[in-house]
Amino acid sequence: MRRFARVTLPVIVAALLALAPAGPGSAQTLAALKVAMIPIEPAAAVYYAKENGFFTKDGLDVDIAQNPSTPAIASALLSGTYDIAYGTIPTLATAHSKGLPFVMIAPGISSSAIHFGGAIMVGVNSTIKTGKDFNGKTLGTAGLNTIAEYLPRAWIDKNGGDSTTVKFVEMPFPVTPDAIASGRIDGAYLAEPFVTIAEQKHDAKILTQGDAAIAPGEFLSTGWYTTIQWARAHPDLVARFQRAMGEAAAWANANHPLVVPILAKDLHADPAIVGQARRPYYPERLIASQVQPFIDITAKYEKFAPFKADELIYVPAR
Repeated sequence: MRRFARVTLPVIVAALLALAPAGPGSAQTLAALKVAMIPIEPAAAVYYAKENGFFTKDGLDVDIAQNPSTPAIASALLSGTYDIAYGTIPTLATAHSKGLPFVMIAPGISSSAIHFGGAIMVGVNSTIKTGKDFNGKTLGTAGLNTIAEYLPRAWIDKNGGDSTTVKFVEMPFPVTPDAIASGRIDGAYLAEPFVTIAEQKHDAKILTQGDAAIAPGEFLSTGWYTTIQWARAHPDLVARFQRAMGEAAAWANANHPLVVPILAKDLHADPAIVGQARRPYYPERLIASQVQPFIDITAKYEKFAPFKADELIYVPAR
C-alpha cells in the first residue's frame, strides 16, 4: 500500500490542480481582444505588453493588427472590426466634434522639449529653414487630420508662414523618406523608426521637432481608444487593458535597449536602425490637461468649437 501511494500521489495532485479554478492569467480565462495600431514605434507599447506577458497576466488574449492609416483604423473600429485602436488626438478630436462615439482609455506617447515624439523633416540639401519657406510647398502626411498634418501647420503658422498655402499629400510613413529624398515632396512629419531611416538611408534631415508650436510643456499626441458603447459594455476588459498598458509603458521607459528586438520582430524593422532611433516616452496614465493642447490646435484648423478634454476620456460608471 505504501508503494501504491508513493506512485499515485503525484498523479492525484496533478489531477486536482487540473480541476481547480483557473487564475486570471490562465489560458482558460483569457478574454480575446482585437487591437489595431499604426506600425510605428510610438504605437509599439502594445507589443511590449504582449511580448512581456502583461496582457496574459491580466487575462487578455490580444490579437494585434497593423494599419498605416489612423482614419482607416477609426472607420474599422466603428464597424466592429477592432475593439481598441491607436490614434492621434487630432483624429479623435475631429471625430468627437462630428458626434462619433470615441473615447480614450489609455495614453499613447507624449512630447515635449525633452521627450521625442517625431520631427518635421526635409531633404539634406533643402533651403527651407522657417515657416515662410514652406509657403506654396508640398508636405507628406501619414494621414489628413492627424498630428502629421496639424503639427506642421502649427509650426509653419507660428514661424512666419501661411499653412493654408501648403499642399498636404497623404502617404504612408514607409514611403515618405524616399519621397523627401527624391524631391516629390518638400518635407513631412515622421515618427520613429522612420526619422532614423530617413536620416541614414534617404538623405533627409530634421528641421525641427516643432513641439513648442503645440504647447510649451508636456502634451499627449496619441492614445488608445474605443467606442463609448464598447467601453460601457466591457468595463472589466478596459480596466485590464489599462493596467497592462501602464505596465508596458513603465517597462519601455526603463528598458530602452530591450525594446529593440521587439521592434525589429514586430515592426519588421532593421535592428541596426531601431537600435539608434530616439525612444519615445510612454505616459502611464491619461491626464486631461495633456490631451487639451492638441484638441485646441485641431479645433483651430478644423474650425469647430474647442471642448474640454474630459469629454474625450472614458470614465467608468460608479
